[in-house]
Amino acid sequence: ETWALRHVNLTIGAGEKVALVGPNGAGKTTLIKLLTRLYDPTEGEILLDGVDLRAYNLDELRRQIGVIFQDFVRYQLSAAENIGIGQIEALDDRPRIEMAATKSGAAPVIGGLPEGYETMLGRWFSGGRDLSGGEWQKIALGRAFMRECEVLVLDEPTAALDAENELRVFQQFRELTADKTAVLISHRFSTVRMADRIFVIEDGGISEQGSHDDLLALGGTYARLFTMQAESYR
Repeated sequence: ETWALRHVNLTIGAGEKVALVGPNGAGKTTLIKLLTRLYDPTEGEILLDGVDLRAYNLDELRRQIGVIFQDFVRYQLSAAENIGIGQIEALDDRPRIEMAATKSGAAPVIGGLPEGYETMLGRWFSGGRDLSGGEWQKIALGRAFMRECEVLVLDEPTAALDAENELRVFQQFRELTADKTAVLISHRFSTVRMADRIFVIEDGGISEQGSHDDLLALGGTYARLFTMQAESYR
């Protein structure tokens, strides 16, 4: 009965890395699902190169987007298939699968499995190996890195990783997205500060925007949340 997002107006440039922050339920994931055309807007429009997103062929559009949501799927398939399914046409391209696994940090996990990339993951089938939450998340990240896409969307991509592994992923973040437009949602401000621009989403709208330094200087919601989080590490 209420608007999930209302009067949202933002522009993301080609190759730009942007982050969305804000409380749970503010509308961050809804915005992502609109950008990826999992939803269509009730009102207004989303433009890509000045053309309404709904005018594009849906399959062609989605081929240009790699996305991992926080509620990613754990496929009861082999480790190789779990990653390769991110670009289904390349399911038999082992070098590409191994490169994606290396980028996401999944390679050491797979290397420790009894049959390596051929190991069945999950417990549905005989001989299947289950993984920890953080290990599954690395596999899911690998799926996103499989895609030859122009836009990479990461919605809480490291929520299940420990601090050391999260830092490793995001130390690579700019390198991994060097030739892509990247949209990142995270509650961890150590991650968010790497973005070119940060949008604060509150009550279904954009309340603040700018770089990490800009928003700290503004002294608003972002500065307050960043300071609270930084204090907890001291």
